[in-house]
Amino acid sequence: MRLRMVHQLALLLLATVSLSVLCVVVGALLDLSGGASDYVHDRESRRLNRFAVYVGEQASDRGGLAAVASDFDGMRRLIDGFLAREGDPQEPAPGAQASRVRQPGFAGRVRILDTSGARMAGSPAEPSGRTLRREILVNGRAVGTALLDLGGRTGESDIDVLQSQYQGVAVAAFVSLAVSMALAVRVARRWSRPLGALQDVTRKLAAGHFESAEPSFDGPQEIVQLSHDVSAMATSLRRLELTRRKWMAQISHELRTPLSVLQGEIESMEDGAREPNRALVMNLGEEVRHMVRIVDDLHLLAVADLGSLPCHKVDLDPLDTLEYVVAKLVRHPSLDGLEVEVTAAAPRMLRASWDPVRIEQVLRNLLTNSGRYTTRPGRVRVSWAPSEDDRHLRLIVEDSAPCVEPADIPHIFEPLFRGDRSRQRSGTGSGLGLAIVRAIVIAHGGTVDASPSTWGGLAMQVMLPVKAQQQGASA
Repeated sequence: MRLRMVHQLALLLLATVSLSVLCVVVGALLDLSGGASDYVHDRESRRLNRFAVYVGEQASDRGGLAAVASDFDGMRRLIDGFLAREGDPQEPAPGAQASRVRQPGFAGRVRILDTSGARMAGSPAEPSGRTLRREILVNGRAVGTALLDLGGRTGESDIDVLQSQYQGVAVAAFVSLAVSMALAVRVARRWSRPLGALQDVTRKLAAGHFESAEPSFDGPQEIVQLSHDVSAMATSLRRLELTRRKWMAQISHELRTPLSVLQGEIESMEDGAREPNRALVMNLGEEVRHMVRIVDDLHLLAVADLGSLPCHKVDLDPLDTLEYVVAKLVRHPSLDGLEVEVTAAAPRMLRASWDPVRIEQVLRNLLTNSGRYTTRPGRVRVSWAPSEDDRHLRLIVEDSAPCVEPADIPHIFEPLFRGDRSRQRSGTGSGLGLAIVRAIVIAHGGTVDASPSTWGGLAMQVMLPVKAQQQGASA
């Protein structure tokens, strides 16, 4: 599969480069052809100009145009003299018959016409293509015309130059294609190797093998970044999988204890070891209610994760609400043996949109958590006050020693987490209370965090949104 990917990428890159090289070659050939034609035209035009001037000079010296261009021999001598002055002498051909054969190059394509356009001397063949004309002047007066047949052909020397240019272009194109092919294979391998590794990783992720999903970070920058993203996704999926397994293990552990108690009591009654009585029924009922609370808490967290935690918010006075709720909760049995201190904020004109039942649930869970983990005798303090800008209300619940280990503090709001290594449990609990606190606070648009308290225990700070109300405004 990876080898086929290399071939496909190499072919794609090679096709792209080949098309580019072909376009460049075609453009170069067209430019060479057009440039050669323009060069030949310009060169022949300048040569014909010089020839017309030379013929005019000869005609002036020898008594007229007819004296220098009346026959073949005169024309041959005229052309030989011109070519000798040009530095391109023509060797006279031996024999009279041979001298009358049409000469190649300039001599075989030029003719002299009189003022009426009739041929006086030069090539008897009719022009085969484009022609150039220049007037022959004697003492400023036109006495005839020099005509040069450009034809459709290029001179042998020009053909040699063009052929050498074409060969150079062909060699350059071949070398470019060869280098492009080598680079295409190299680039294809450089791209395909990390892409193949990413393909293997995604297959492992799709199959649920998160532990071995580590992609290669080699290759171009874009693929390296993609590899980092896939690696981050694999790490996240691995963490989620571990969390799922941990949840399954912890939930089964939480439900196993009351189920074991129920199973033991029921089996003892079935064996006749115990007689049903009120105390036994009440004990069984308490275990059932404990399981119901666990299931209700799990359901609440599941609904919160879906973003649909039910909160029936109403407009209320946050300070009065907290004072009422705290006065009711400080008498909770979980706080027995602890000194509870309440510090309320000074009366202010504040309003908030809260669900009072959920806010009471937040305070109950925080106080129950402090009562469960604080060593007796101990202290618990509940305080609240508006923030400096009156946009939030700060609620703090702090207790005395012991404290959660620093490494555990970032995890205490995770479901089923307990800092048992430093804060010994008393009583029973599902380990979901603080997770529920966070879910409710987030649903109200607030935040919650934990830190060590000044008494050696743990301090929970909740920030809930409020708004200031002007004096005299209706409540």
